[in-house]
Amino acid sequence: MKYKFLRKNLIISLILSTCLIFTACGSSSEQTPAQPSEETVTREVTTDEVSEEETVSEEEAPAEEPVDDGRTEDKQVIVYFPNWNLDAKPGDAGGEVASIDWEHVTFINHAFWGVFPNDGTTETTFERRASGEGPRTEFTIKSTSDKADIEDSADSTVVEGLARNHFAEYEYFSEIYPDVNVLISIGGWTCSGYFSEMAYTEEGRKSFVSACIDLMKKYAWIDGIDIDWEYPGGSRDGERNPESDVDQGCPIWGTPNQDSENFALLLDELRNAMDENFGEGTKYITACASASTGWTLPMQNWELLAPHVDFVNVMTYDLAGLWDGQTGHASSTFSSKAAATYFFPLNVPRKKINIGSPMYCTTFLLKEITDNPLGAPIENYKPNTVDVTESDILEFEASAVSGYTYVNENNVWSMGETFDNGGKGWHMEYDTKKEAAYLYNDDETSPYYKWFLSYENHLSLQAKLDYINSSGISGIIVWESSHDTPDHAYISQMGDNLLK
Repeated sequence: MKYKFLRKNLIISLILSTCLIFTACGSSSEQTPAQPSEETVTREVTTDEVSEEETVSEEEAPAEEPVDDGRTEDKQVIVYFPNWNLDAKPGDAGGEVASIDWEHVTFINHAFWGVFPNDGTTETTFERRASGEGPRTEFTIKSTSDKADIEDSADSTVVEGLARNHFAEYEYFSEIYPDVNVLISIGGWTCSGYFSEMAYTEEGRKSFVSACIDLMKKYAWIDGIDIDWEYPGGSRDGERNPESDVDQGCPIWGTPNQDSENFALLLDELRNAMDENFGEGTKYITACASASTGWTLPMQNWELLAPHVDFVNVMTYDLAGLWDGQTGHASSTFSSKAAATYFFPLNVPRKKINIGSPMYCTTFLLKEITDNPLGAPIENYKPNTVDVTESDILEFEASAVSGYTYVNENNVWSMGETFDNGGKGWHMEYDTKKEAAYLYNDDETSPYYKWFLSYENHLSLQAKLDYINSSGISGIIVWESSHDTPDHAYISQMGDNLLK
């Protein structure tokens, strides 16, 4: 496939050798297969068949990794850029596309666009199904913020003479960084409500594919589509109901197994249309996946889906929360390994698997201070009325009464000296078994008393990067780019370790 992310010096050398073919992560025959044959193994997944475990046991290491001849030296740094920060953050601090660390990424997934009926009807899939009417067959895709993406004509605060709307800036920076691929992400947690109904019929899929092709023809800098259907087939709980007025939920039109089958058909039809309209292998298709190996992943048939996508972006974050009733690691290298390993027996090539890094903090409030706050009971709420930013984290680490220092050699990070100054306050801890960082505060006089913070720091990120390089999986995804430090400390660490 003609992948744009290969470095310019490689392109130049290929031109000089008169070979005008860009190398690829995999052959187009792997990524543009025919529709599933009768030999493809599919089965209904019932809740009785799914493990009781939400994820791999914290006491068990991931299974031995099988040899995979699909390894590749090409690595990916994929960042999500949300369109809702234009008026919420300064332009150079996440508000504008110009704030992205373009030098250290290979893909930017622009979030989010959504799937919507295109026949004049407005009811949700839940309402449509309850009425007894059949599925609609006309769908389109729309931005979740036309103003931010396309319409805002105010001047950029970063690039003089450039409009600050996201699409204008993508066009501008795509010219400067032609090896960075920009994908439109469709769906997301709150905007996945029409996927199942759309994919259920051939006509619905055709209308969706047509809308994607039209969008890519209108904006030549769009390099593909990232589908964030969260999630086909639901989970062990069944389909997901809306959680707020702005959340569509994720209904299932048919059965969980049919969701996977219809999704595979949609991906195959989108691939064929992309190849027909733009040339074989010139556009990308990626899809997100849950990291829940016992709750959500078994409800999808990734063996059926994977041949049709360039990458499977496994969201190895949000793996601990209030639902647990205790503190835990929202993300760790241990859980990332477990999630990646899940896909190996499903014939998903390692070169297609990306694991996730959360550039945000998951905050808990301990019921009481204990000698070991990891796994300790929490209150039924968390102190997150305001976001804990990377600047906050740096301040907490700097004021820690116990913890460790960092050693940075050529953007490869390791633990330095440990220290314990005594007294109360922030304690900076690192779980060496799970390779995950956390902070907690035991100072009764502090406004942060009993706070427990699970977050990604340079050590936990380095462990993930080392795993990516040693295991042969493709790379890392980031939610989301504006949460990085002002000097892009974490995303530059990713780029320097993976894109050498």
